[in-house]
Amino acid sequence: MILVYAFSNRWSTNISSRTLLDLQRSSDQSKNITFQKIFFHPNQFFQRHIKNKNYSLIIGLGDFFGQLQRIKIETQAKNQYGKKNISPSSPFSLKLSLPLLTDVDKSKFLLSSNMGIYNCNWIAYQTQLYLNQKHPQTKHIFFHLPKKQKPLFLSKSIFDLLTTNQMLK
Repeated sequence: MILVYAFSNRWSTNISSRTLLDLQRSSDQSKNITFQKIFFHPNQFFQRHIKNKNYSLIIGLGDFFGQLQRIKIETQAKNQYGKKNISPSSPFSLKLSLPLLTDVDKSKFLLSSNMGIYNCNWIAYQTQLYLNQKHPQTKHIFFHLPKKQKPLFLSKSIFDLLTTNQMLK
């Protein structure tokens, strides 16, 4: 089973939410993929949709507010939410358990190790901490999406990356 989630504002008009919708429309319904939105702080979402669940792949989508036009593939998350630790006795940073990426279009994607220190980082860190302890075989990838790109372009780029790298089995 695969989980795809996106942060959403209450109107579902942000880039992550709109890209999630386009991904859902283009997906093969027989692939056992669950699509979910996160509203506000992600703790409730984590408790309900990730903790005590077993996925082969977890895909996160978040809004990136910089000027970059490429999709950022995040490689690590930090144990920081604002000025506090997410998990006080845990490591400072965790590498995300990325799937093997043998074919990445560098004109569309950029590897990044800077998730920020708020909601996207919180869910990625908490998820990876949980996966490391309970489901180390689960792959975990997080995409930061440029807010000025078109959602259809982003969803097609992500879908192509997932398909080319055989993640949607």
